[in-house]
Amino acid sequence: MYLLASHSRLIKRFVFLLIPYTLLRVGFYLYHLDIYKNFSQLEILTGFLYGLRFDLAAILLLNIPVIFLALIPSKNTRLLFLERILFVFLNSVAFVLSLVDYELFLFVGKRFSFDLFKITDDIWDQLPQLILNFWYFPVLGAVFGIIFFLLDKRFFTSKEVTLPLSLRLFSVVVLLTLSFVGIRGGLQHKSINVQSAFLQGKNELGHLVLNSPYHFLRTLKNKSQVKLKYFANDDEAIRTILQRQELFPHPWRANNKNIIIIVLESFSLEYMEKGYTPFLAQLKSNSHFFSHHLANGRRSIEALPSLLCGLPSLLDEPLSKSIFQSNKFSCMPKILKGSGYTNYFFHGGSRGTMGFESYTLSNGFDRYFSRDDYDNSSDYDGTWGIYDAPYLRFAADQISKMPQPFMAGIFTLSSHQPYSVPVSQKGKFPKGSLEIHESIGYADNALKLFFEKIKNEAWFKNTVFFITSDHTSKLETVKFQNMIGRYRVPFLIYSPGESSVGVADKVTQHSDIPRMVLNSVGIAGNELPATSLGYLDSNAGFAINYADGRDYFLVSENEVTTLTKDNAQNKYSYDWNTGALKLIGQSQDPLLKSYLQYFVNGLINNNLSINR
Repeated sequence: MYLLASHSRLIKRFVFLLIPYTLLRVGFYLYHLDIYKNFSQLEILTGFLYGLRFDLAAILLLNIPVIFLALIPSKNTRLLFLERILFVFLNSVAFVLSLVDYELFLFVGKRFSFDLFKITDDIWDQLPQLILNFWYFPVLGAVFGIIFFLLDKRFFTSKEVTLPLSLRLFSVVVLLTLSFVGIRGGLQHKSINVQSAFLQGKNELGHLVLNSPYHFLRTLKNKSQVKLKYFANDDEAIRTILQRQELFPHPWRANNKNIIIIVLESFSLEYMEKGYTPFLAQLKSNSHFFSHHLANGRRSIEALPSLLCGLPSLLDEPLSKSIFQSNKFSCMPKILKGSGYTNYFFHGGSRGTMGFESYTLSNGFDRYFSRDDYDNSSDYDGTWGIYDAPYLRFAADQISKMPQPFMAGIFTLSSHQPYSVPVSQKGKFPKGSLEIHESIGYADNALKLFFEKIKNEAWFKNTVFFITSDHTSKLETVKFQNMIGRYRVPFLIYSPGESSVGVADKVTQHSDIPRMVLNSVGIAGNELPATSLGYLDSNAGFAINYADGRDYFLVSENEVTTLTKDNAQNKYSYDWNTGALKLIGQSQDPLLKSYLQYFVNGLINNNLSINR
């Protein structure tokens, strides 16, 4: 009651704003009715309900200056007038931007963000004609401002309340706390973000959940990206790619096999070669093993865009947290889902960890299982989540309940720093020379127990397993302690119902795996970006990376092409057996630049399709 009494005007303002924000969403829905007419009423209603959370967060974010002015205990009329003018101005601008976004969304395919002023080639040159043709938006802004001012003056007046200093301070703390909770979207493990709006799994519904002010404010902190101009235009860059790579492969087979993708936390190929993964080595002898495989990033959060959507990590920040996180992507799980697959994802960490839940659910997975779905807290490692062995056992039980055909993604965690091993398992695995080695042995054994548990299941022989690692970790040999070696991870395809066994020395990368998965079940995957090659005899194979945020590099066969920030392009020889990297000279090969321009400009234009 003290809170309501001392800050009643502020609270009434924010509750009132939920009404026009909802009306703006109704307007967005009706303006783009041709997009939403094919969605069910339940999906639309759910989108509106989810949207309230983002509306409240947007209102609180936008009005932070108003909140702090309102907390000043003063009866000064000038200060109160300033607070009212600031409230009216901020919210009028937000509403005008929301209306502008009705039309803008048709062109960029996502909600309004500040980068529009930086990435649109001629927006400043076109500003005069834009003002001339869309003069009514400033007029609407003025109308909104007048309405807000009159409503605020009439209904949201300040009441004089005399409270002891202690209660006044208490009310301030409560108000700030509630505002903080509202901005982060609740008390869950991680704050909501733009990606959280896409939990219904359909891009269009995610944009219905979002509102323009929230998207604008949350993407202000993201790094902007300028278009690349290595080639005269993007079509020329694409032609260069198509001259060198076959992007429309024939599927390996036509069937409805199940798919399980296992991502082992921090497994470097070095650990496998040095004997710390005996089960993985045993599985290799019964699998199709890729000896020249590279991850597309150095962090777990960078792995899923590559492994699920064919998107390497070529930006200064993770793609799933970048200004492009609300772009429309054609991802492998979505394509499988469209072909009748049921998709589940398993990670033993807390819900919200590294944004895995929102990313997987927004890109084609039906369910996400986390530590919160596991009912035995005694298996918690005290840091990240549930130990691998019991959680993989839990995942196996859930997978056996899945309707077929299915695709399951499993991401382990025990080999993540601080490399925790259950007390009962300590001393059972080699300590090695690095602190990670014992946890690698434990995780490898957990994988062995997982396969022992599922090998007699009816679905086992009708399943293809894709097993790799998210990235490397601590390394100790010269072979791996270099620009290329730091990205080398195991990758194998295991088909227990077939005799596909061998070692491939063609260069492959994480972003190739989505197309490989689709091809393995008879789907071409032509919707995937050109950075996902799959595995074709006609292609030489390559891997592209952004080496620790400094230089780009492209690995092909025994050569490496690098590109520095100042556009110096060099060529190196690379020995896969020793890790020796030797400068040959300058490179004129246009492939690296063509991929970078295609990828970066495709993200900016929200269009990574080759068939433009």
